[in-house]
Amino acid sequence: MPTSRSQRGSAPPPQRASRRWCNPADHGATLRRLRLLTETEWRWSSPAVVTIGANRVAHTMSNELDLRINAEIAERGAISFSRFMERALTEPDLGYYVTERVRAGREGDFITAPELHSLLGSALARIATDVWRRLDEPARFRWVEYGAGSGTLALALIAQLRRDGSPLINALEIQPIDVNTFRSEELRNAVTSEQQNGAPALVGAEAQPTAGMVIANEYLDALPFNIYVGRANAAHGVSERCVGLAADGLTRVWVERELDASEAQRVAEHFGAPLAEGQLAEACFTFDAWLHEVTTRITSGLVAVIDYGRDGVTLRDASSRMAGTALAYQGHRATTDLLSEPGERDLTAHVDLTALRRAAAAVGLQPVASTSQAALLAGAGLDDEVDRLRRGPEATLEGAIALRSALAHLMNPRGMGGFAVELFALGTPEHRSRMADPANPLPGAAAPIRPLV
Repeated sequence: MPTSRSQRGSAPPPQRASRRWCNPADHGATLRRLRLLTETEWRWSSPAVVTIGANRVAHTMSNELDLRINAEIAERGAISFSRFMERALTEPDLGYYVTERVRAGREGDFITAPELHSLLGSALARIATDVWRRLDEPARFRWVEYGAGSGTLALALIAQLRRDGSPLINALEIQPIDVNTFRSEELRNAVTSEQQNGAPALVGAEAQPTAGMVIANEYLDALPFNIYVGRANAAHGVSERCVGLAADGLTRVWVERELDASEAQRVAEHFGAPLAEGQLAEACFTFDAWLHEVTTRITSGLVAVIDYGRDGVTLRDASSRMAGTALAYQGHRATTDLLSEPGERDLTAHVDLTALRRAAAAVGLQPVASTSQAALLAGAGLDDEVDRLRRGPEATLEGAIALRSALAHLMNPRGMGGFAVELFALGTPEHRSRMADPANPLPGAAAPIRPLV
């Protein structure tokens, strides 16, 4: 069975280069060499190997991105890991998430709940119907999905709405948000082919907001993050781990940068407690901006975040998390080597739920529930769906085997079942209170809200 991206924090810390600041000596000679490569090798139409001293660099799409990133480092000096990650994942034509190659699923590098089975889509369909009713059944209700890919989750949602005979299907609009144009085209084709059966309309990213539901399933873990390391001899007890170049001008290495007072204060406020000596920890500072964008997508409704994550205190517990949680994924294998093969590996880290909740409060979202994926599924019709799949007219032996395997993963508290589910309400005070009513919780949202720690 392909692996999910959930087993984190047990790997040993990566070896660190000798301590250097992110203001290295002039890389002019290196930059000139990289520019020469840029002007010559990138024009070649067939794979090539270029040699500089003892270093051989295979000229592939991955190495074209290698050269671009190294050229930036040579020109500007060491860069933050968030900048490296941004380019590695979303560089036009070359980034991990923008190329045509399939990344998720059994043939990709990792697998998510929608690729395992339709059970999550079925559960979210029941939740979406309930949200729509609590909003007084508006004529238009939008499903906004970040990282929608080829639409596996959205199509499972549509199928369940049809099976349930939910009138929401007549009001539903699908708004996929994804940087990969290849996967987005697959989604458009799939939904278009279903529209003769009453499938909802697709709307573009610039559509005016309506009532709806926003879903981010394993999306936030791949937002670019900075990496910090506890250093007792640093001015503020912490340094930033940056990406620089070794003396050969080609090999990327970790270097450390001293923080100024304002940066150190921002990091201290984010972490809430100092890091231990040598302890690594990630900080994503884009939750606020992302959630602000979310509030421009829907006027009222529910925001659902499903991801591997923990509260900040647990994530930075020095007794078990000295190495942080950042990993790279390729071919269903995880590694702590984050700097190799940009564009060919997924880069992720656990979501800091404390930071997420803090950002949600800052943009006016009301917490509805903080639970697990297993609890969400169990409370949103899992038993009925399993019974249908096992005993219904479409039941098959192959389907039963697939269902059993999926349940083993989706309900495992140490695997996908333990993924965090954070639900937030958006809209008028009345609508928010309806969504967060403890006496009448949304399907799967009966678990108590975790404290903001």
